[in-house]
Amino acid sequence: MRTLFVVSGGDAPGINTVLAHYTALATAHGDEVFGAQGGFAGILAGQIEPLTPALITPWAGQSGSYLLSSRDPVLKQAEARERLTAALSGHAIDNVILFGGDGTLRYVSPLLSEWGIPCIGLPTTIDNDIAGTEQTLGFDSACNYAYQAIDGILATGHALHNRIFTLETLGGNTGFLALEIAWGAGAHAVLVPEYPYDNDWLAERLKRTVGRHGYALLVHSEGIPASRTLAEDIFKWTDIRVRDTRLGHAQRGAKPSHGDRALAAHMARLAYQALRDGVRTGTVVVRQGKPLLHEGLLQGYPARLPSRDLYDQINGDER
Repeated sequence: MRTLFVVSGGDAPGINTVLAHYTALATAHGDEVFGAQGGFAGILAGQIEPLTPALITPWAGQSGSYLLSSRDPVLKQAEARERLTAALSGHAIDNVILFGGDGTLRYVSPLLSEWGIPCIGLPTTIDNDIAGTEQTLGFDSACNYAYQAIDGILATGHALHNRIFTLETLGGNTGFLALEIAWGAGAHAVLVPEYPYDNDWLAERLKRTVGRHGYALLVHSEGIPASRTLAEDIFKWTDIRVRDTRLGHAQRGAKPSHGDRALAAHMARLAYQALRDGVRTGTVVVRQGKPLLHEGLLQGYPARLPSRDLYDQINGDER
């Protein structure tokens, strides 16, 4: 069996861990593994290379992706199907494993299925916003990265009072990252794109918290409408110094955590066994805390939303 790995969309911690586990497993059973450099654009350009344990194992704990990605929509081009199938046939590729986020699994996986290309999708995004799975590869690592910054913020907040600290996470237009990080860090308030908030409420809450503890920690997603001006706005509303921290894309390049390494190992084994069993279309998902294979396309699930109960608890507790 000859399997091709493709990274479509953004990178996320854990991709290299999957590659290492899968390559070791496949090689031990006499199968071959290949990787596309540059996503589907790379495949059409002939940029397919063999992956071996000797090559990939040193990358297992590294962030990012050994395989280059691409968001170039080449599969929409004329004769894309013919060019793709010809490229796969030219390398005698039997099946594809696809790393990707919501867009990739929603649009690319169905296309490959329609074109008769066996494919297993691996939900891979720090945003954790894919319907049909409870957790995506990279989410846990991105959360852990934020705690390093928050620990430093809280140390300063304890030592130097009368300040409000704001921390912006990634997450695009979703608030899963901000919400989970705020909950785990014991933040005094959290703002996410999915749920509205009142400026007067926020200002009053932060002022009360500073009066009680000497400082306040607000975590918010980059996707809220006021993200760019929030720190300045809070100062105008409260007349309290605001110190703003933005994690930016460094959060996406976090080192893989234990949680993501364990999930990567499960993904590799489930994907390999599915392909060995002849599954033509599937996605490795997490449900009720357990990684498993979902056969068929991952469609028909309602969009996931961050927990409203968690949001209300963080913003309602008086700590």
